[in-house]
Amino acid sequence: MMNYRAFIEDDDTPFRIEYYHNPSRWIKNAVATDNPIMDVNKWSQEIKYMNKVNENDFSISDDIRNLPTDTGGIYIFFIKGISLPFIENYIVYIGRCQYTEAQNINKRAKEYFVNDYLRGERLMIQKMFKHWKDHLYYRYYPDTDNDNIKRNEAQLIRAILPPLNEVIPDKMDIRETIPAFN
Repeated sequence: MMNYRAFIEDDDTPFRIEYYHNPSRWIKNAVATDNPIMDVNKWSQEIKYMNKVNENDFSISDDIRNLPTDTGGIYIFFIKGISLPFIENYIVYIGRCQYTEAQNINKRAKEYFVNDYLRGERLMIQKMFKHWKDHLYYRYYPDTDNDNIKRNEAQLIRAILPPLNEVIPDKMDIRETIPAFN
């Protein structure tokens, strides 16, 4: 027997991601069981985010290009492993798309490719594309109720703590005030 860490090389460091699996967080931030977001059948099928054009070029997949324009919702980027692809899925980012005249799930999904992959605007999202573009998948939950969208996104992020989400929405630490002088 050999320790598995013996197989991890220095060049594996950029691919390292930490996940937090804390059942008390899941329970504390769980979405209500009667919330339709808990129904897997209401989510889209998994969608491969990018297609390889050639050795160095990628484009948005046709499935992403053809997402609906008549809804907003919650979306998840995840890495799909190839060893056990039916179960080896790692949520790396959760986001939301408000449904407005100017925004919809189709437009929002494409913005990640243009703004973050091509322009490199957000470091963590850029890392997601750089290291896992061949294995990056997307799922969304369609919704047009913007209050539900904001609430559900916040609850999912607080429960799961995806490693590439840099902000935990609606999370405030309220501390007791301490007098400066006694």
